[in-house]
Amino acid sequence: MATDRAPFELDVPATCECLSLVHEATRRAAIAEGFDPAAADEIAVAVGEAMTNVVEHAYRGERGHAVRLRFLPGPEALRIELEHRGAAPTSLPAGVDLGRLARERRRGGLGVHLMRRLMDHVVHEESAAGVGCWVLERNRAGSGSPGREPES
Repeated sequence: MATDRAPFELDVPATCECLSLVHEATRRAAIAEGFDPAAADEIAVAVGEAMTNVVEHAYRGERGHAVRLRFLPGPEALRIELEHRGAAPTSLPAGVDLGRLARERRRGGLGVHLMRRLMDHVVHEESAAGVGCWVLERNRAGSGSPGREPES
């Protein structure tokens, strides 16, 4: 499915209060790009997890920061970027031991895992200028299903 839609950007405050706005904007963008409602919801959840990561870890909950969301439709996939000027992740887990998390009754720690389960491509990039960017891609129908990382 080819797309002729132009990319668009949305700047939002980096706060938890903006998560519902990010979710709805992402969901609507995915539907406009031809994803069915279930896939659009999955994409919105993944982007919400990336946004939460930026708010809680990159900016450590400090007010006064922003996130730039870029929706980049392509013929094979929808690419969504969340650009920020906060701290880069110190590490990205390769997998998650769900049993261990449950035994330890830990809160959190599943955001990157969820993003990877719901999207086909997830990375965090950082420019030489210190600009961080979560990059999430979801293939269009017929291009494959989301990547599934093995359970640990």
